[in-house]
Amino acid sequence: MELTSTGAGQNNKSDSTVKIPMPANTVNDPLNWSKGKKLWHYAILSLWAFLANACIVWSAPVWGVWTVALNTNYTMLTYGQALLVLMCGFGILFIQPWATKYGRRLPFLFGSILILIGLVLGRMMTDIKLYFAYMIVAGFGSAPAYATINLSFLDVTFLHRRGNAISIFVLVVMVGNFLPPLAAGYIADAQGWEWCFQYLLIFFGAVTLLFLFTADESSFARNDFQARNPPVRHEIESTQTQEKQTFHQDAEKAHDPLPESEAPTPNDQPFPYLKRMTLFRYNPDVKIGYWRLAFSMFELIVLPAPTWMSIQFALGSFVVSLVLTTLATFFSEPPYNFGPSTLGLMPLALLIGAGTGTLWGGLFTDWLLLRLSKKQGGMYEPEHRLWAYLLMPFAGAGGVLLYGLGAYNGLHWIVSCLGLFLIGFYLDASTPIAMGYALDSYPDLEDEVVQLTNFLRNVICGATTFGIQPWLEYNGRRDTIIIIAVLVFVINLSSIGFQIWGKQIRTMTAERYYVLRDRSRSGHV
Repeated sequence: MELTSTGAGQNNKSDSTVKIPMPANTVNDPLNWSKGKKLWHYAILSLWAFLANACIVWSAPVWGVWTVALNTNYTMLTYGQALLVLMCGFGILFIQPWATKYGRRLPFLFGSILILIGLVLGRMMTDIKLYFAYMIVAGFGSAPAYATINLSFLDVTFLHRRGNAISIFVLVVMVGNFLPPLAAGYIADAQGWEWCFQYLLIFFGAVTLLFLFTADESSFARNDFQARNPPVRHEIESTQTQEKQTFHQDAEKAHDPLPESEAPTPNDQPFPYLKRMTLFRYNPDVKIGYWRLAFSMFELIVLPAPTWMSIQFALGSFVVSLVLTTLATFFSEPPYNFGPSTLGLMPLALLIGAGTGTLWGGLFTDWLLLRLSKKQGGMYEPEHRLWAYLLMPFAGAGGVLLYGLGAYNGLHWIVSCLGLFLIGFYLDASTPIAMGYALDSYPDLEDEVVQLTNFLRNVICGATTFGIQPWLEYNGRRDTIIIIAVLVFVINLSSIGFQIWGKQIRTMTAERYYVLRDRSRSGHV
């Protein structure tokens, strides 16, 4: 796939970046939106996803209080957390096909309703049963915050900026996971845990209304429009026949980028307001029915890159669950004896690490992608992203060890905070790299890849979260932490195999990829 080209004419004397996907010649193509409109698109979706996450994972600092108020224990609260993650996975299975076939807005709004219902149930909690109900309903409704938002970001993003877009999504999820507990700790100390639910109902309800009236539908059937850029010159077409192309080059034909002053200006009119805010935009490019679309993602398991990415994603989510479910257990006991407000401060180190990871997995990886492409004569291969992944096994495993063993040995809390910093860096850097690799490897199956990876992540993570507390009790904290760290190191180290044999693997799976691509377009089984 050609990502950069060197101009030969007087109007194009320097290297320039080819725009993939190729935007259509219409102002209504999200790729053609103005910079301000794209920024608002990112902002409103990020705000929604942040608060959606806040609504379901804020409670770690009050678990100690809940063991008394709900007459329960940490193991049962952990089971509720596992139910939350599992239901999010099943929400992705059943809600995401709507985003693919009928537009992105409806899943967000449907999820909002379920989350608000879950918050009401949580506010009414008097026993563990209502806690489980809160986790189930809100967990199912939170699905768009993990899958639909990915597609919505990709709708307005070119390939060479994809890493940055995905890293923004991951950072939003991380901030939503770990910043709300900070506020929740202080609110619980000052006003009681019930007020946490009341504030979330107010803020999330307001953002839902803001989304309803200002967030444009970004689903767009690009194949229905004539491509904007003219065909490539003969010399570029001949270059594309060289061996260093990826197997799917015929599905994505590169085009010469025009200088901004020479780009054709669409002369059609923007969609009217009501059409931009529609809750139903049928995608004619998706021929298969809803139920077929919901379960067709499992056919992608035979493609190694999405499966590998799903495992990495699930592992990262499991590490998040490890922190969320052990924070109160580790640090509310001697020698730390932290209260809710102090426990809420602990994730700040993780958020700082996540911010650093955003730069690595986003801006640095996108820069590296362009750099390596230019060294290969403008040809891009998905494996270029994986060079930035080499640091992940060490950051992830090191963070788990410092966090867990630091607390086990009663070391100064700064040691565990350093571990949280490394965990945050690992989570926010690894996800955009791995997801970018999977999406670039099979570009015409983006919707299915996003659905599969997020479904498997939540189901695997939810299932394993059930075992965290029993595992800690059976093996002890020290041995459990060491085992998890080894798993993080070994599984992440598998990226080297894709660096070495990734191109051969994609070539071997090319026929299957084309079959799946054509089936999703035609609707034929």
